[in-house]
Amino acid sequence: MTEETNSMTPLENVPDSSTLPETAEHAEKPENVENQHVENAKPVAASEEQFLESETPVLTDESHEEEEVETAEDYSTYSREDLVALLETYVNEVEVPRFKARIAAIREFLNHAFVSENESALNRFIEEGGIKDDFAPVPDSLEQRFLQAIKRFNKKRIEYNEKQEKQRVENLTAKNEILTLLKDLIQNEDNMNKAFERFHELQAKWRAIGPVPSANVKDLQLTYKFLIDKFYDFIKINRELQDLDQRRNLETKISICEQADQLLFETSLNTAFRKLYQLQDKWRETGPVPRDKKNETWDRFKATCDKLFEQRKDFIAEADEKRGKNLEAKTQLCEAAEGFKWDEAWKHKEWQDATIKVNEFQTEWKKIGPADKKVNDEIWNRFKTACDAFYKAKNDFYHKRKQELAANLQMKTELCIQAEALQNSQDWKMTTAELIRLQQEWKKTGQVIEKQSEKIWKRFRTACDAFFHNKTEHFSSQDKVHDVNLVLKLELIEAIENYVAGVDSHISFEELKSFQRKWSEIGMVPLNKKDEIFKKFKTAIDAQFDKLKMNSGDRQKMKYHERPENNRHAEAPRKMDDDRRHLMNKITELKSEVQLWENNIGFFAKSKNADKLKSEFEEKISKAKEEIKSLKDKLDMVKE
Repeated sequence: MTEETNSMTPLENVPDSSTLPETAEHAEKPENVENQHVENAKPVAASEEQFLESETPVLTDESHEEEEVETAEDYSTYSREDLVALLETYVNEVEVPRFKARIAAIREFLNHAFVSENESALNRFIEEGGIKDDFAPVPDSLEQRFLQAIKRFNKKRIEYNEKQEKQRVENLTAKNEILTLLKDLIQNEDNMNKAFERFHELQAKWRAIGPVPSANVKDLQLTYKFLIDKFYDFIKINRELQDLDQRRNLETKISICEQADQLLFETSLNTAFRKLYQLQDKWRETGPVPRDKKNETWDRFKATCDKLFEQRKDFIAEADEKRGKNLEAKTQLCEAAEGFKWDEAWKHKEWQDATIKVNEFQTEWKKIGPADKKVNDEIWNRFKTACDAFYKAKNDFYHKRKQELAANLQMKTELCIQAEALQNSQDWKMTTAELIRLQQEWKKTGQVIEKQSEKIWKRFRTACDAFFHNKTEHFSSQDKVHDVNLVLKLELIEAIENYVAGVDSHISFEELKSFQRKWSEIGMVPLNKKDEIFKKFKTAIDAQFDKLKMNSGDRQKMKYHERPENNRHAEAPRKMDDDRRHLMNKITELKSEVQLWENNIGFFAKSKNADKLKSEFEEKISKAKEEIKSLKDKLDMVKE
């Protein structure tokens, strides 16, 4: 570009941006939005002419954020409630982009907090026997506030962006109008002073107009530059006025250089490049300077830009090195997670300890920054696959465990039902044995869900305790009755020992039998006294019977009368049943013989020795009937 030219170029031949040489280098897209101005930056061209024909990267909405919000803040000291309140405050601000970085940082921190809480709740649910697919997080009012705030922010940001885009379109229209006015000024204004005044007025208006759509930036800048050049070519301004204008442009460009120099001390490289873009735009919009100062001012500005780009190279190299280290650290974590082994035979405690270890892997992962964008997703999927494999095995264990716990609960419930059916039983011996058997079965059943364990055990124990309490009370009262019976039997033994038989032995025999009946009626005595007291009774009653002159039948009656007391032990009921059956069979047998004998007597009349045979059978019948009567008496005593 030359500062003066005498040839006229038609305005209709304004060059199109697509025909211009591309002189700037291309930097790769940044991974971190915060540093997009640094990593998107393009070094300035070697010559000022090439620089003026290039375009400045379009500043995004984020580039308007104030520097104070770019500084990372430690939110770990805040409570969730404080962070949500702070988020709501930022979202309610009128200037949407101003707090975008802080909102993003708070959102990321809270997202991790809520996800971590949900994961902890899920783990507790699974540990208590729940199935992962059945898990439903408990509604969190704080999380709802957080989501509503983010929703409002996104809405406001969309509205802001739409408004900004609309403004850019309006700015494009306004700048196109200025281009039209510049073109008309160059072609139609003859008054040099007035033309120059109008020219500066249009320049001021151009600078005051904000950004335009990115697709129109380059063409707009080229057209504006072309018209500025043509203005100095077409207007035959006197040298004094032109020199004055160039000196003013020199002052502006020196000021731009000074501002650029200050950027070398800017702590935020992102902010430095954002401001550098603005200075580059201002340099392009400023007219030519005196020819002898042209190279000097340009070299100074370019040198400062080059220094900033050297800082940018160092920044990118450092960022690449950090991403490399992050990738190495994440690879080691992947290997640790993949090498972590578990055993399907593990119990609850071992799964708990293993979960703590895997959670430590995940916590460590969160502390590591991102790797290179090309491999970041791949390394994350590798780590996630290893963790998911562990949690699937853990979920399978707790699913199986839940089924086992449910089966154990069913078995214990059935034992409770059986115990409750026996709790009011008074068959002390049989029920005691059955409840002991149920208690042994209870010990064989496994664990149940923790929240059901105490409840089901209390139910079973209550039923068992109810029976054994009743049993204790029953035998406690029986012990008192036995003590009273002991006293009564001692008194009865004393009465037997002091008894004096009368003349009639049959009467005395009946009185002694009365003593025996009273003995049986009194009932049980304490077990440790049973044999001793019965021995005393038998000795006393036998001594009295020995004093009587009785036939063998009477003695048999006495023996049968003694047996009920003598057989009060575990086998007595069975032995008495055997006696009853024996006596009844014997009576039936004798009755059959008597009937047979009586039938046979009718045949004796035709016999020579009829009378003798008849007499013998009659004697047999008589003895059999006496024996039947004696057996019936014995049977009655056994029944008593």
